[in-house]
Amino acid sequence: MTDPTLDLAPALIRRLQAVLASVRPGLAVDGIPGDRTEAAALDVLQGVRLPDSARRSRFHLLTAAAQRILDREGHDPGAIDGLMGHNTAEALRAWEFATGHGRQEVIARTAFPNRPDPEDLLRQADCAEVYGQPGPEVEAQLAHAALPFPFRLDWDLGRTVTRARVHRLCAPALEAALAVVADHYGPAAMRALGLDRYAGGYMHRRMRGGRSWSMHAYGCAIDIYAGPNGLRARCPEALFCRPEYAAFLDIMQAHGWLPAIRLWGADAMHFQMARL
Repeated sequence: MTDPTLDLAPALIRRLQAVLASVRPGLAVDGIPGDRTEAAALDVLQGVRLPDSARRSRFHLLTAAAQRILDREGHDPGAIDGLMGHNTAEALRAWEFATGHGRQEVIARTAFPNRPDPEDLLRQADCAEVYGQPGPEVEAQLAHAALPFPFRLDWDLGRTVTRARVHRLCAPALEAALAVVADHYGPAAMRALGLDRYAGGYMHRRMRGGRSWSMHAYGCAIDIYAGPNGLRARCPEALFCRPEYAAFLDIMQAHGWLPAIRLWGADAMHFQMARL
């Protein structure tokens, strides 16, 4: 297998190797995805039908093996595809915290006193009544919202998507919001600002650093441009706090897709059709 990983940070490879070594004692955690790492990864991945993305290099194979272990341990890395997206990155961080502290990380989400609170939008606590119980009940009601033009996958920028998978009750508002965003900025400016970087919609998982169901599990949440707007990103560090993104947040909020950065002051990539 080819191995174009010379430009990858050895620190990240060591972190992934540590996950692999937790189930394959004796594996070197040295930042080098060599023959033994590849063999251990293939062993962990026995029986898994791997996409081509997991076979691009030893690094991608190692990532896929770590994803499978993280998934087994309940950290929800997303698809086992060998790609280091924000779900995998957060799952890895959660595993490291649990391993180092002997308990699950708790992430505080303190509501802003001046947060958006539109009365015509349901509260998080009422999501199950309107959107259904997470799992088969929600999945039976999912739809695909059309994007105004092809968006890049945030975790694999060489691929594009034309639809976002969300709850059927949320799809029309998402289509309308993104159409207005595209009209305001134009595709070229959206690409330059990263607003065309789709980072995920429906996903059956618990809230990061909590026990409640994620809004993603109800199909009423989407993520855009995760890297500089991640789970812990607050103003002024989060990219979406900059003036050039204000119109984007305003438009999404006006269509019922509330920005998390305005709800609890972090997780700037996250937008949801539910108030607190």
